Amino acid sequence: MSQRLLFLRLATVTRRDRHLATDQVADAVGAAGGWIDGHNQFSNKMTTLRFTLPAGGLAPLRSRLADLNLALTDEAAAALDAAIAAGHDPDREVSASFQLTFIHDEPDLRIDIPAVPG
Repeated sequence: MSQRLLFLRLATVTRRDRHLATDQVADAVGAAGGWIDGHNQFSNKMTTLRFTLPAGGLAPLRSRLADLNLALTDEAAAALDAAIAAGHDPDREVSASFQLTFIHDEPDLRIDIPAVPG
């Protein structure tokens, strides 16, 4: 019998330095036994990490984020807590995204994209 895909959408809003916060979340995912599949950066306002981790890593991830004082949004916290409480097979892979929204007074980050020859 196939199991339904488990996908979590996690999010936080922070005033923390974007590089520091992104590294902390990536390290927390790794410490929980997961890995980063990809990311998107939206100027310096938001970063989204896509990752996979075993269901057994959900509680350690929750704990690590709490240790870092990275508060999840209410919706994200409820989804993560429900997934932990569901008692999934600890080896089951969970796909997830983590949206970090940054509050700061910096101007928009401008990145020059080089022209592609040809």
